[in-house]
Amino acid sequence: MFTKEQLKRQITNMGIKSCDTVLIHTSYKSVGEVEGGIDGFIDAFKEYLCDGLFIIPTHTWDNVTKESPVFDVKTTIPCIGAVPAVAAFRKDGIRSLHPTHSVWAVGRGAEEFVKGEEFAETPAPVGGCWSRLADLGAKILLIGVGNNRN
Repeated sequence: MFTKEQLKRQITNMGIKSCDTVLIHTSYKSVGEVEGGIDGFIDAFKEYLCDGLFIIPTHTWDNVTKESPVFDVKTTIPCIGAVPAVAAFRKDGIRSLHPTHSVWAVGRGAEEFVKGEEFAETPAPVGGCWSRLADLGAKILLIGVGNNRN
């Protein structure tokens, strides 16, 4: 079982700084057991990035469809894995209002980062969360998934 402190050491060893902007795509199963479960996993990143911005995709493109067109930030479950399904409903961060490609963010500038997503007309519009990653020089960490998930 990994402890949060072990995970934080691994994050350090990857060259990530506590002030970085980091988005993770992850397969929790590939990580193995973590102290505190998925919340413990998220907490390790949140605590490590104490001076930065931590982002987890909480996409709902498979759940918000023509047949079921309503996105409710408080109840619509992400369709992309266990970590997003937990992160989306945590109260210590903020979830963007993009109906199909939302993200959950916590840390420096989180509210500004997700601002305006409810007006997006495409999954990744210029000026939206996904292009802001480039503007901020964000690091994208793939954990147990390939670049096809990026």
